[in-house]
Amino acid sequence: MTIPPHEDPAVLLLLIEIAFAAPEMIPEEAWAAAMNAAPESAADFEIPLKAGGTFRMADHKGEKVLLTFWASWCAPCRRELPALSTWAKSHPEVTVLAVNVDRTSAEAESFMRKVSFDLPVAYDPDAKHLGRYGVASMPTMLLFDRKGALVWRHTGYGEEKGLSELDAAVGGVK
Repeated sequence: MTIPPHEDPAVLLLLIEIAFAAPEMIPEEAWAAAMNAAPESAADFEIPLKAGGTFRMADHKGEKVLLTFWASWCAPCRRELPALSTWAKSHPEVTVLAVNVDRTSAEAESFMRKVSFDLPVAYDPDAKHLGRYGVASMPTMLLFDRKGALVWRHTGYGEEKGLSELDAAVGGVK
């Protein structure tokens, strides 16, 4: 039986440690929303893109969509984003969006000057979308199928496994 992230004692302990270690990282309202979120599908939302314009989830119905939440203070994000950028080029059937949750775009911009990756970036400075999807740690990837159902979720990034779990998840999505 799988324990939902908001009920897993290990996840809750980690979240509490993060909250006390750096309370400025995730706004309190977003934290509360993340603890109560139980997303099963992609809510229609709009989020501003770094390159200009807006990403609208509704515009991607019928597509596999991968959202990856990241922040400038996230050490594993420094490895995941470049790897995901390479992965995305060989998986054009998946729409990938890197959602930054820093409070200011300046923090994200500084990170992107140091860490090279080629993915569309959206800004979520109020952590509204982070809370909507129950994201409480970085990096977190969410994969939605063509109908908008959340079919896979992964938190963290390790060099050993890389994106092999993502490959398996995408391969199982119709």
